[in-house]
Amino acid sequence: MAQKGNKRDGSKTQAVRDHFKANPGMGSKEVQAELEKSGVGVSLALVNKVKYAPGAGKKATKKSARKSTAKRSTAAKGRAGRPKSSDGASMSDQIRAYMAANPGASRPEIRAGLQGQGVDVKASLVNAVFIKVRKGGGKKAKPGRRPGRPAAAPSSALSAAELISAKQMIDKIGGIAKVREALGLLEQLQ
Repeated sequence: MAQKGNKRDGSKTQAVRDHFKANPGMGSKEVQAELEKSGVGVSLALVNKVKYAPGAGKKATKKSARKSTAKRSTAAKGRAGRPKSSDGASMSDQIRAYMAANPGASRPEIRAGLQGQGVDVKASLVNAVFIKVRKGGGKKAKPGRRPGRPAAAPSSALSAAELISAKQMIDKIGGIAKVREALGLLEQLQ
């Protein structure tokens, strides 16, 4: 039994690595069996861990290859964010400047004019900037009230004093039925 505090020298892992180097086409179970025969007791889990560990001689997966090439490509270009031309100004800024100098220019004319100046821009970028500038794109207005139920009208609730005086008036006229008749006559007069 291993004593606590003593570090292992990694001889089992190294033995598995060496065996895979000598026999690259062998399966994990075969490697385990051969190492058992030679006196090195290793588990199948250790053999698989060594076999499938990153950098164990396997080709990189598509995902890791894409990540590494993406990192290299942005590092090689030396830019992050907006695409820039050779003079350092962003291509969008140059498109805006060209549009300000040539207000009636169409999208293909803008692209051709910039390419004539040595700025290689894509048609999609020209279209995006053109639409934002010409159509008034940019800051959006704050949204207003959502459509739905209309806002509540200010309440016209009667005060207690007004209700008491209305009750007294109804009693003087002779009840609610008489008040309704009087209201009907008033409507006809108007």
